[in-house]
Amino acid sequence: MLPIALIHGYSSEGDDNSVEQIYGRLPHDLRAEFGADAVVEINLARWISLSDGISIDDISFALDRALHSEEYRSLLEGHFHVVTHSTGALVVRNWLRLFSPLPAPIDNLVHLAGANFGSGLAHVGRGQLARWARLLQGVGRGVKVLDELELGSSKTLDLHGHFLTPGNDMYDDYEVQEFGLIGSQTLTPLRVVPIRYVKEDSADNTVRTSASNLNFNYIRIDPREDALRISRKKLATLHEERLEGSRLSEAQYDVDLGMLASSRREIPFTVLYETAHFGGDIGIVDGEKNRARVLPHLFRALSTPRDEDAYRAVVDAFRSNTDATLTRVARLKGSLTDWDKQEQYEAHTQVVFRIRDQYGLDVAHNDITFKSRGAGANQLEKMIEDVHKNKVNPGTLTFYLRTQAYDSDEGFMNLLEDCKAVDIEITAEEPDSDDIHYVPLTIELKRSAVADVLQNFRTTVVDITMLRLPSPQVFALSRFGG
Repeated sequence: MLPIALIHGYSSEGDDNSVEQIYGRLPHDLRAEFGADAVVEINLARWISLSDGISIDDISFALDRALHSEEYRSLLEGHFHVVTHSTGALVVRNWLRLFSPLPAPIDNLVHLAGANFGSGLAHVGRGQLARWARLLQGVGRGVKVLDELELGSSKTLDLHGHFLTPGNDMYDDYEVQEFGLIGSQTLTPLRVVPIRYVKEDSADNTVRTSASNLNFNYIRIDPREDALRISRKKLATLHEERLEGSRLSEAQYDVDLGMLASSRREIPFTVLYETAHFGGDIGIVDGEKNRARVLPHLFRALSTPRDEDAYRAVVDAFRSNTDATLTRVARLKGSLTDWDKQEQYEAHTQVVFRIRDQYGLDVAHNDITFKSRGAGANQLEKMIEDVHKNKVNPGTLTFYLRTQAYDSDEGFMNLLEDCKAVDIEITAEEPDSDDIHYVPLTIELKRSAVADVLQNFRTTVVDITMLRLPSPQVFALSRFGG
């Protein structure tokens, strides 16, 4: 068995936490399954996340320096497996992007509740309460890491986008097999905390299932070439149509659907029963009561040989486990004084709109409206439960939608299967100048297309270049008489 390195998540090391406090029995379990020499010295995975001046780039570089040290150089020269928790997923993926040779020395990379598309708790962690709590502990808040963990972080979106570009495919070029495991359980004591992100449905009290899943959709929207020379009259007509609530008479943008998840190799991903992000009872890393639910899938992922059929078999097995989780949840009984156990597991999807102008700058003053075409319950705007505007990148909004509903007779129903056609209208303005206007945009999704771009337990990233146009008053050429 190849050696296994463990990479922990944000704040796990605390001020002076021991290895046992960070990983619980996990090193022991891995050694019992794969041999006494299976787990690399844990010092490799010690990193500081609570210093305000340290970024994920710094941590990834420190990881690279450790791997080049005399003690661990054999890992780079040979091969090894990696198990990450939470933010550790970003650390390792970033190391692969910045420092790894091709192919990479990592064979199997297993993410336990990987915070791949962030955590709602990240911006809460920057708040005053967290600041004083950290001061009392004698440590910082880890501001730079929290910035990259915030929902809709541009740096994180670019990190994952790297592996979609030619020559950088994780499986074909880096030759790394990835696996994702996460729970969907909130710890009971957290249900009284007045912060939605510690008790969201389809989340493990820290990371949303959809934010953990690396099988994400990517949509690119750019202005058409002729839109650069749109007339003032036409632009005024488009704005008037938008103000009147009419559909735009002419499209000025091209929508590229060439990088949907369906066009790529699927990464094994599963939702585990009664498993949370942390906690001695049901934490995904160190929980005592859920070892029989976590370890078999972890062991299988680490044991998977590099083989297309074997990898695909894990995809199917992980999907079957998610189905089994929902089947088990459907049998749970509740009470009037208890939380809704089925709602906790109902699938959600996360949709990230990143809106920038043609210069690559954030379009901060934007408005996104969902308008379903057709009456009935299954309308996307009725599924929205949370909207978050990124603090560092204000042109990025993350929508959180409930896409499953439990029925005692029908079980868990996929709301997207019967979703109405929808127009997603996007407008913007420049509040500091009357001489700057943005060309409005409508994304038209037919009923049949909704399920192509939105799926349960997945994130969809919509990258938009919104055209910013100056009026003729900004620059005027005049002919002078001779």
